[in-house]
Amino acid sequence: MKLIVIFLLLLSTSSAQTETFDALLKSGKAEFTKDFDQQDFSRAVEYLERAVELMPEHTEALYYLGYAYSRLNSKDARGTIDMRLDLVLASSAQFEKINALTPKYTGEIIALDPYSKITAEWGSMAMCYAYHNNPDSALWAFREGKKRGGFGDFILEANRKVLGACSKEAILITSGDNFTMPLWYLQQVEGLRKDVAVVNVDMLSTLWYPAFLTRQQIVAFDASDEELESWEYTEWTDSLATIEDFTWTVEPGYYQHFLMRGEMVFMSLLKANKFQRDLFFTTGFYELNRLGLGDYLSSRVHVDFLNHTAAPGLSHSAYMTMFKDLLQMEALLNRNSSSEMMLYDNFRFTLLRQVAENISDKDTKTAKELMALLDTYGNEALVPYSVESYRGYRNKLRSKLK
Repeated sequence: MKLIVIFLLLLSTSSAQTETFDALLKSGKAEFTKDFDQQDFSRAVEYLERAVELMPEHTEALYYLGYAYSRLNSKDARGTIDMRLDLVLASSAQFEKINALTPKYTGEIIALDPYSKITAEWGSMAMCYAYHNNPDSALWAFREGKKRGGFGDFILEANRKVLGACSKEAILITSGDNFTMPLWYLQQVEGLRKDVAVVNVDMLSTLWYPAFLTRQQIVAFDASDEELESWEYTEWTDSLATIEDFTWTVEPGYYQHFLMRGEMVFMSLLKANKFQRDLFFTTGFYELNRLGLGDYLSSRVHVDFLNHTAAPGLSHSAYMTMFKDLLQMEALLNRNSSSEMMLYDNFRFTLLRQVAENISDKDTKTAKELMALLDTYGNEALVPYSVESYRGYRNKLRSKLK
């Protein structure tokens, strides 16, 4: 009888702990869904630390705790220059635990998988050090991130090709952590293509980043630091913009009525450059972040080139060679990283869009050659699609080529 009572007590305690854990995890996660100004990540950390104490190997709790430390440290790019190393270490440690417990994380994703989040944390810490004129500490942070599981081989190789596709002294506009942080790593740790000015378009909305770019002589703007700091937003309707002999239409992005600070600073960069340096974009950009320049971009496979003079694009043979090289990078993929798998899928989708364009132009021969290239080097037998709709798109195009 005593054994039955003890068993029931243990069962009751376990059930109560589970209910408490679920409530703590739910409360911690809730902070991420609140309006930006209402989010309290110190409270999220409190809930999630208690949840992890109850279930130290629950990977989703570890994931949210890692993100909560990250957001407590720097809620967005504005806080990058005030980051604390202790919070980076705490954040990184949670993602490292996840990778040790289950190399392929399958829980809820906020933005980045654990491997890419380690990259982002240490890359941001490196930028913080660079801003404060501590280049040795920045190098240490990059290397520490690599040692802890960030800056994977596939991501670094993809970004080597991005830098290699840029012309001498070019300006490369980036968006997102999976391009920006590895590009900084390659330039600072490996000394690769330091002639290329890497500019993160998302950070242009901060006060500190344009000033940093000016101070480091990475790029110039056609306004003083004081003027740039004063910009917040401006009312805007579809308007023509002209730089040298190039004219295009700039459309307002924010509620179709305003240009926001980041867009205004980007326009200032373009005006100051006057096409003296070639301009490239990393792939996968949101159109609103390109100031309406999307129609004037020419694919160089790894990057998009702002072709303001309507120069001839890549030859078909060059395009095929470069894409074959890109698809063969699957050997470097960390297949446990959803971010890397998604990036590889995006490469394949870019090729499929080119196939669709060839079909639309009734260039069936080229379309078939590109599809054969995909089937040989980017086949789902080699790397299964992580995005189901991409597979459906491929099948739809293939049926049109029969």
